[in-house]
Amino acid sequence: MKTRRRVFLVLTILWLAVIWGHSMMPASESKAESGGIVAVLSQMLPWVTDRLVRKAAHFTEYAVLGGLVFGAFPQRGRTAVIEAVFAGFLAAFFDETIQLFSPGRSGQIADVWLDLAGFGLAQLVLRLAIWKKE
Repeated sequence: MKTRRRVFLVLTILWLAVIWGHSMMPASESKAESGGIVAVLSQMLPWVTDRLVRKAAHFTEYAVLGGLVFGAFPQRGRTAVIEAVFAGFLAAFFDETIQLFSPGRSGQIADVWLDLAGFGLAQLVLRLAIWKKE
């Protein structure tokens, strides 16, 4: 069990590095990256926009982070939920703060909420799955 948690902890740290690495990208690089994804997706889904892809990326990145945090830390008791939500908030807060120092980027409080929604949904789904098993 400890080995599994260590693996999840390492994956959590690596995933945070990916998230925060994207936040350090200048706006021009970030826009080019999301533009490439929009170009591919719009072939199948013509209603896909750059804004939608960017917001979906926030939600998805943090849903993955929520799942990794769930695997990395014990999940018993009310304090575990509070600690998980706090960890998700800190990650999102630092993510948006990093963007304040990236050329052409800005930190958005709305994105912190979106990040927390993805993080929280993953936590909720996994907690319900564990609860159903017990």
